[in-house]
Amino acid sequence: MSKKKWFILIALGMGLGLLGVALLVVLVFGFLFGNGEATASATGLPVYMMEQSASSHAGYRHSSLTRGDEIYVSDYEEGALQLANPEPSSVIGVQGPMGISKVCSIPGQPITAYIAVDCGGEMPAFAPYRNIKQAPFDWRTATFREMSAYHMNGGGPYLPTTDAALLAEVVRTLRDGTPVELPDFSFADSATKLGAIKMTCDQLPGLLFCPVVFTDANGQIYLAESTMLDTASTPLQLHARWIAASPALTEWLKAPK
Repeated sequence: MSKKKWFILIALGMGLGLLGVALLVVLVFGFLFGNGEATASATGLPVYMMEQSASSHAGYRHSSLTRGDEIYVSDYEEGALQLANPEPSSVIGVQGPMGISKVCSIPGQPITAYIAVDCGGEMPAFAPYRNIKQAPFDWRTATFREMSAYHMNGGGPYLPTTDAALLAEVVRTLRDGTPVELPDFSFADSATKLGAIKMTCDQLPGLLFCPVVFTDANGQIYLAESTMLDTASTPLQLHARWIAASPALTEWLKAPK
C-alpha cells in the first residue's frame, strides 16, 4: 500500500476517533442533564433554577430562584433573617435540574412573600428567599414582641424576654448607633466568637430577625445587623457594622446563663 493511502487511512481513523469522543461527550452531557430533568420532573414538583451574581452590597452574593415569572431573592436584606422552624416539611418544589434540594413553604408566610430553600450539603440548611414583589422586611419600624439570646456554636437559647424596653433598645441601637471599627473575624473563628439575638414580631410570622452579638476581651458587647462574608480573603473573613450595646442591653446579655 502506498504512503499516500496509509496517510489517508490514518487521517480517517483520527477523524473517526475525534468524532467518537465528541459523540461520547454529547451522550454523557445529555444523560446527566436529561436524566436530571427527568428526575426532577418525575417528582411531580415544580423545578426552580438558581443563579448567583455579585450583590450591590459588599461582601454579599445576590442569589435568585426562578420558575417561570416567579422570582425569589436572597441578598443583604435577607441576611439577618432565619426560619423559626429550621427544617420546614411542606415541600412545594425542587431546586435545579437534578431536583435534589428542596424548596418549602414557610408556616405563616404565603408563598407569594417568602419561601425556604435548602442551601446545605449533606445536612439540611434552609434559608429564606423573598419574592421580588414583596417589600423587604423593615426591622427599623417593626414592633417585636419577644427575643432570646443564642450562642452560635449550637448552644440552646438563654435569657428569653418580652421586655418592651429591651426589645426597643435593640432596634434603636442598630438603627441609630454609631459604628465602630473592630477587627474582622475568620469564618472558622466565628462559631466561638459570635452569638445572636433572635427576635419575633407579628409582622414577620414564621421568620426571625437575628442581629449578631460580639463580646471583646474587655467584656464590651457589640451588635451588628448581620455579617458579610469576604470570599476574596484567605482565610475567609467576616465583616460587620458593629455598634456598642447600651448599658441596659449589656446588663441583660451578661446576666447569668
